[in-house]
Amino acid sequence: MSSTRRVIRSVGGYRWWVAVTALLSFVTLGAGIGLLAMSAFLISKSALVDTTITLALIILGVRVFATTRAVSRYAERYVGHLGTFRILTRIRIWFFRGIEPHAPAVLMQHRSGDLLTRILADIDTLQDLYLRVLVPPVAAALAVGLGCILLAGFSPWLGIALFVFVCLCGVVIPLSMHRLTLSSSASLVQEQANLNATLVEGITGIADLIAFGREDLLLGRSEHITAAQQPARKQLAQARGIAAGLTALLVGLAALTVLGFGVSLLRDGSLEGVYLAILPLVVIATFEAVGPLSAAYEHLGRSRAAATRLVELVDTPASVVKPSASEKLTLSRNTSAGHTMVDLTVTDLSFRYAEGEPLILQQASVQIPAGSFAVITGPSGSGKSTLCNLLLRFWEYSQGSIQLNECELNRLGLDEARSVVALVAQHDHLFDTTLRDNLLLGDSRAEDERLLEACDAVCLGDWVRALPAGLDERAGENGNRLSGGERQRVMIARALLTEAPILILDEATEHLDEEMQLDVLRGILKWRSGLTTIMITHEAPNISGIDLRLQCSKGTLREI
Repeated sequence: MSSTRRVIRSVGGYRWWVAVTALLSFVTLGAGIGLLAMSAFLISKSALVDTTITLALIILGVRVFATTRAVSRYAERYVGHLGTFRILTRIRIWFFRGIEPHAPAVLMQHRSGDLLTRILADIDTLQDLYLRVLVPPVAAALAVGLGCILLAGFSPWLGIALFVFVCLCGVVIPLSMHRLTLSSSASLVQEQANLNATLVEGITGIADLIAFGREDLLLGRSEHITAAQQPARKQLAQARGIAAGLTALLVGLAALTVLGFGVSLLRDGSLEGVYLAILPLVVIATFEAVGPLSAAYEHLGRSRAAATRLVELVDTPASVVKPSASEKLTLSRNTSAGHTMVDLTVTDLSFRYAEGEPLILQQASVQIPAGSFAVITGPSGSGKSTLCNLLLRFWEYSQGSIQLNECELNRLGLDEARSVVALVAQHDHLFDTTLRDNLLLGDSRAEDERLLEACDAVCLGDWVRALPAGLDERAGENGNRLSGGERQRVMIARALLTEAPILILDEATEHLDEEMQLDVLRGILKWRSGLTTIMITHEAPNISGIDLRLQCSKGTLREI
């Protein structure tokens, strides 16, 4: 239950919504018991009197219980669902905060569809934890206590008989069904996650599947996973059927047993005949609270499996260690011409992505003064992009040194370190929203005029102004409504707006022809005059103003 408790603790003060929902559920169940009892008494009493005057108080009681039951049922549903929505929001925030430090090093090891399933389906599964697992036992315990006390008022044996049958129906049967279906519930959650992941990835690449005529791959895998779910679904359905049948049987037996006791009391003169009809109806009304308990155990199994999947990812060790407060340093900055200046020094830097893998960087050393335009060239796999990932603190380095203004990078806070470096890579993401929204990620306070100036710097301003919706034009999913060159220039403009002291262009202009590439580079250098710009490419551009040329080969850096 540790994973489930972790999730419950994550909601904090919202747990009071669950408590209020349980209380309202008890009021509803109690009003139902009172309504049936009072109605039975009214019918019995009506057969013995000639005037309704003596029944006025009883009729009033029936109306009060009926009204209370309707109002409390509505309030229970309203409070329960509103509280659940807020709780799910809180859980999603907790989960996002938990996995945010894992991006991208840890998250890239998981299928994108599986991550989506955890954020959506697994967290949605947890709504049953509050409405169908935690609330019913509390409300049932209070309602059963009320029913037993009410019957015990006529005879202690009546209360004892009801309690015994309730224990059989509300404890023994649910626990037995829970043990039988525990593995099926966990298996169903896992298989459903696998199916969701397969469908997300298949739909994302549906165009390629159609182009190759292999739609059957997606259909075949989906059918295989769906077929694998059937045994678990069948076992759960059988358990629900058995539990429902046994519950109905026990309700009837309990009502007959209590009625038999009532007849005995009536013969002994210990019970007036007008109260006899109340006894079995109180039993039936009390069992209304016990019925949901069998389903509660099933939902508990699913909720535990979903909570385990969430906690498992949140508790994965982060790839980057956050410095403690005592080790965190303040990054000193020098200002020149209104710009923040940062010197970058890399000394004897070695790095491998996993233990046992070959070194990607081997004692790489370079010094890039503030305000420089540096070009790093080298073949694929030589370690150029790895250096970018280390500068952004996506991975942790343990050998060598990276210093910003003589401050060690891994001793800075993650937000502070990443605010110094902006990166534009070939595979950066554009969101399926407007061009304005995508650009505002670079500077959330920028006006449209500023956004268009950044577009002008990358030779994209005229194109944006000519669009029917201008900056309100949608970029499409990951920029698929744009050409490759337009997409890259939007990402470069977004990075320019950050005014980061260091800008890294990791093959960011590869989709542009040579003339356009040079025009874009001139616009970037003009925009970032006095700031550091590092261009990573296979071949150095034929442009003036390059302050430093570096060659990356087999994980080493050398100045040309």
